[in-house]
Amino acid sequence: MTATRPTFSADLAAEWRAAVALGRKELRIARRYPMNLANEVLQPIYQFLLPSLLLGATFLVGGRAIGLEAATGTADLPGYLFLGMIVGGLAGTAFWEIAFGFKRERDAGTLEPAWLTPTRPETMVIGRAIGGLIIGGAASVVLIGIGWVVFGASFSAGAWLALPALLVAAMSMVGIGYLVAAAVLLMREPNFFVDATNFLFAMASGVAFPVLVIPGLVRWVAYLLPTTYALDILRVTALGTIPIAPVPLLWLGLLVTSLLSIWIGVVAFRATERRLRVTGDLSQH
Repeated sequence: MTATRPTFSADLAAEWRAAVALGRKELRIARRYPMNLANEVLQPIYQFLLPSLLLGATFLVGGRAIGLEAATGTADLPGYLFLGMIVGGLAGTAFWEIAFGFKRERDAGTLEPAWLTPTRPETMVIGRAIGGLIIGGAASVVLIGIGWVVFGASFSAGAWLALPALLVAAMSMVGIGYLVAAAVLLMREPNFFVDATNFLFAMASGVAFPVLVIPGLVRWVAYLLPTTYALDILRVTALGTIPIAPVPLLWLGLLVTSLLSIWIGVVAFRATERRLRVTGDLSQH
C-alpha cells in the first residue's frame, strides 16, 4: 500500500492547530505568574506614563498643553500618551513575547527538542504571537480604562474605527517578531539588544511625541514602521489629531509596511533557521 502525502489544506490545518496549542501553552504559563500579568499593565505606567505626564504637566500653560495642541491638534496629554502605549504594547509583544521567548526556551533546554518536532519553526513564532497578542490586547484595554477613569483621558467614540488598523498592525508585529527572533537566535545574550531595539522602535513610532518633531533622517525610519501609521490613525479617530498625511495615505502606508515587515521577517527567520541547522548552534547559550 502506497502512503499518501497530506494535502496542502491538511498540512495547513495541522500547523494552525499546533500554533493554537502553542498559544494556549503560553497563556497557561502566564496564568501561573499573576504578578507578571499585573506588571504588563503597571510597568508602562510607572516606567513611562507617570514620568511623561509629570514632565508634561510642568509645561502646561493655564492647564493646557499648548505645545502639544499646536503640533498635533489636541491638548489631551493623557489621552495622547495612553494611546501611544497601546501601540507600544504591540511592539513589546513582538520583541519580548514573540522573539525573546526563544531565548527563554533555549535557557530551559526545550528549544532544540521543539525544533525537532514535525511542526515548522515558523509556526512556533505564530503560536507565541497568539498568546502574546491576547495578553497584550487585554493589558491595553485595562490601560485605556485606567487612563479614562484615573487620569481623565477622553477618547472619541470614533476610536472604534481604528480597530482594523490595530489588527493590521498586530499582524505586522508577527513579521517584526520573525525578524527580531532571527537576531535572538544568533546571539548568546540578546537581552540588551531586545531591550534597546524595543525602546527605539517604540520611540520612532511616536508613542511619546509627534513623529514630525523627530529629526529628519530618523523620521524617515519612522515612516518605514507600520506602527507609525497605525498609531496616527488611532489618534486621529480617538482624539481628532492632525494626521501626518491624508488618512487614505496613512492606510496605504500601513498596509505596505505591514506586508513588507512580514515578508522581510519570514525571509530572515528562514535564512537563520537554515544556518542554525548547518552550524548546530541551536542549543548553545
